Amino acid sequence: MTEAVKEKRRRGEHSSTAANRQKILDATLKVAHEYGYQGTTIPRVSRRANLPTGSVYWHFESKDMLFASLMDQSMEWLRDFNAKRRPHEGESTREHLMRIYTNHAAPNSVGARDFWRLGIILSMEQSVREQVSRQRFLDLRAAVLEEYTSWFDQTLPAELQAQCPNRAADLAKFQLACVDGNFILTASGDSMPAFPTMAALSLISLAEAPPSVLP
Repeated sequence: MTEAVKEKRRRGEHSSTAANRQKILDATLKVAHEYGYQGTTIPRVSRRANLPTGSVYWHFESKDMLFASLMDQSMEWLRDFNAKRRPHEGESTREHLMRIYTNHAAPNSVGARDFWRLGIILSMEQSVREQVSRQRFLDLRAAVLEEYTSWFDQTLPAELQAQCPNRAADLAKFQLACVDGNFILTASGDSMPAFPTMAALSLISLAEAPPSVLP
């Protein structure tokens, strides 16, 4: 820990409680939503959390570690979110995709979450100083891709997978690309209410394509 960070931790009142730590994380997401990645600063977070700046530095020694903790917390949310959307026993790819895309509204989707906004920016801007949080998001993204791949592994016919061994992984990547694309759409101020159904139908069409069309 640098001397500058130690000094910031000594200034003002602070309390290392779980409640304060969560207040800081919640405030960070709100600030990021309002001011964007570059505009998210420790002073702004402390004001939004109604805590001294020293309290923020007491829990997180830098903006990078603050964002990294957000990614860690988001991983817990993702595990719970995806656990509720996994294929049911005996469910076909078509049945599974229609269920998860038509029964879950867009505001609850991964792409609608502010942590995904930060993560995409971090993953694209390789020159940013927040290298720890960037890697945490890339790890999180890899976990999501693995989760999606497992869904198609469970629901695609065994005969098709034998002929097209990369089909499950390719569909998972395409599904994640849809998540990113919908985020960019909504972030630009536009919307597509039919997106969930369109995404489901696109994935179903690709999943059911014969090997001669999609190896």
